[in-house]
Amino acid sequence: MKRSRLFSGILAAVMSLSLTAVYPSGVHLQAAAVVSISPYSKSLINDGVFEGWGTSLCWWANRIGYSDSLSSQAAEMFFGDSGLRMNIARYNIGGGDDPSHDHITRTDSAMPGYTKYNNGNVTYDWSADASQRNVLLKSIGACKNDLIVEMFSNSPPYYMTKSGCTSGGTDPGKNNLRDDCYDDFADYLAKVCEHYQNTWGVKVQSVEAFNEPYTNFWSAYSAKQEGCHFDIGDSESKMITLLSDALSKYGQSDIAICGTDETSIDTQIDAFNALSQSAKNLISRIDTHTYGGSKRTALRDTALANNKNLWMSEVDGSGTAGTNAGQMGSALWLSERIMTDCKNLDCSAWVLWQAIDKHICAAGYNGKKDSGMPDTSGGFWGLAVADHDNNTIITTKKYYAFGQFSRYIRPGSVILRSADGTMAAYDEKNDQLVIVAMNTSGSNKDINFDLAQFSSIGSSVQAVRTSGSMTNGENWKELAPINTDGSGFTASLIPNSVTTYIIDDVTQAQLSNEIKITSDQVSGSAPWQNSANDCTKTVDGNLSSFFDGVGNGWVMIDLKNEYNLDSIAYAPRSGYEYRCVDASILVSSDGQNWEKVYTVPQAPTTGLNFITQQVTGKKVRYIRYEVPDGAPPAGSENKDSVYCCNIAEIKVYGVQAEDYPVGDINKDGSVNAADIMYLRDFLLGIRQFDDETFLCADLNNDSKVNVLDFCQLRNIFIKMM
Repeated sequence: MKRSRLFSGILAAVMSLSLTAVYPSGVHLQAAAVVSISPYSKSLINDGVFEGWGTSLCWWANRIGYSDSLSSQAAEMFFGDSGLRMNIARYNIGGGDDPSHDHITRTDSAMPGYTKYNNGNVTYDWSADASQRNVLLKSIGACKNDLIVEMFSNSPPYYMTKSGCTSGGTDPGKNNLRDDCYDDFADYLAKVCEHYQNTWGVKVQSVEAFNEPYTNFWSAYSAKQEGCHFDIGDSESKMITLLSDALSKYGQSDIAICGTDETSIDTQIDAFNALSQSAKNLISRIDTHTYGGSKRTALRDTALANNKNLWMSEVDGSGTAGTNAGQMGSALWLSERIMTDCKNLDCSAWVLWQAIDKHICAAGYNGKKDSGMPDTSGGFWGLAVADHDNNTIITTKKYYAFGQFSRYIRPGSVILRSADGTMAAYDEKNDQLVIVAMNTSGSNKDINFDLAQFSSIGSSVQAVRTSGSMTNGENWKELAPINTDGSGFTASLIPNSVTTYIIDDVTQAQLSNEIKITSDQVSGSAPWQNSANDCTKTVDGNLSSFFDGVGNGWVMIDLKNEYNLDSIAYAPRSGYEYRCVDASILVSSDGQNWEKVYTVPQAPTTGLNFITQQVTGKKVRYIRYEVPDGAPPAGSENKDSVYCCNIAEIKVYGVQAEDYPVGDINKDGSVNAADIMYLRDFLLGIRQFDDETFLCADLNNDSKVNVLDFCQLRNIFIKMM
């Protein structure tokens, strides 16, 4: 009885919602920017699957790890469920400088090594680096997912270097690892990985022998940090090959080797291409920093061409963005950087440099002076500040901006293409769509999120926002829910803000049933100058070819039989996406009476764009794509004197129509109340469906039968009344 009442309550709420208009007035919609998001337009690296968010533990964990209290606070704040929910930690295997050296002035960056050198004898000291290890182990405990641990090195131990110093060479533009120590360094890294796995139970996923190797940054006796120059090509290739051998020697072959962590995107391309083929084969993932360079898509394409995964493994900075944004300036800069990297590199993980870069301590540390509290109204490095005097960690707006991404876009989600200023991810397992949107302007920004390419979406949107200052602003503030109309929602972004939108009950059709269309099934208007770029190019399976139609142009497809549609996809001509704006998709069962199902609201993304909700279940034979007559309106993105029918591809998905109509689950020849009762009984567990009936009841083609299919069936029933 309780189950029936619960279902009745859900059904009543859904039916009530579907009869309520939820969008603002038409004037408001016209003023809003339109952002279309498709479940089928996803990031290319790692098949779009996002692996997560993280930070290096170097050097802040070395500084705070003496304190169990600060270490526990940091672990929860960065990796715990109440904090940023990071799931990646990059652990620095320190080289360890000559004990007689005292040139590093920062309190956090003099990293200890695991070996002691005495007149040619090397012994291991596993008590070393206790502070960083303390933070790592506490972070593993705080992370609700299995923490991904990557080991990386800034420099070999000092006695393996040519300069005798771990901060770099006497000539910072030349290799600083001694020619006879490549195998020794590889052995050192592999042995540390083996000890962490077998002694301390730390699962090491990957190891990286380099950190910004092909630079002239690393000079002997530097005041800043460890570093080591490696030339691209033979030097880096040799190191990777010997590291693989050493991992095998210690039974660690399951640890992935990554490379090469160059400081610049453009240098990373050159460095990977210069590797020997054997070294390329040994690398399973390219790790890159994005401090410099601009060739993000070229690096992505390099990774794809070589069948490699790709991480953005380190970046931070003191930049600001926004309009008179104050403390939100650094937060907006970070948000822009995350979006730029994730959307243009297509990287499967995004890792910050240091979560904590500044420290407050009147006494300093090891005879060195701490940096103190930064001016958070401007730009600064890190997300938070460690206050050692008061045993606390101070958060900033940058911390909360990071959380707008990391708390909601979770590992396993698929990153989807979206417009500038937004980032989207779809969690198919949990039927959840997450959209992060930022507004760097000084005025409100309205966005109409078009989600019609999904089979269905939930009735409301949860919104979480960060804005303003730490004292007077919002930090992950939960806003009032926003209603949807089943195909999208409109949101208003306040000035200088980052907002995350979470939509549940989001499903996509499994588009495995593409209808094969041949050139003889296509007709259309004449191409420009009667060229070979005619309407048949829209069904040739090649997104690079296109129909070069002119004003008042059209394409019509005759499917030869009636089909129950799942979706229609169209791809614009690359570089001329704006010419699709205001074009229409029409369907017909007889070729005479046409129904307009979709009008393109704004320039679509390159590649396939899907029309799903508007056509699912429609029984049609003919499909027509056409552009309006005349010229685009003044002020539009299309500056052509007339509308032009430029389109690269049209695809149609569906199954050939049977004698019974869509929604006729019990196959009695009509859609009626009996079908609704039939589906209700299945949802309540009273009735079982065979495979054929299950497919009939899966009206939104998401391979599930649930209340969303019930709602679609009810809508069909209402339309037929």
